[in-house]
Amino acid sequence: MYKVILDKKYDYQNRSFALCESCYWTATIFMKIERFQCPICAGKDVALIPLNLDEKYEYKFESKQGFQIEFSVNEEIKN
Repeated sequence: MYKVILDKKYDYQNRSFALCESCYWTATIFMKIERFQCPICAGKDVALIPLNLDEKYEYKFESKQGFQIEFSVNEEIKN
């Protein structure tokens, strides 16, 4: 598991979880954005899910069960 340290140079008030619906590439986007093109497959079907400051996510991909995302509250971050 990777842990990202939020720096003041990022707009972490407007972060989103990005998921390419074609190749399952994912990222956290630290800016307000309406559309995004996948850098891996150049697909335009990238879902952007807004995240609150206290939200975190974990995901896994299994061949039989598919792609699973779990969103939860990050207790380490206090408003």
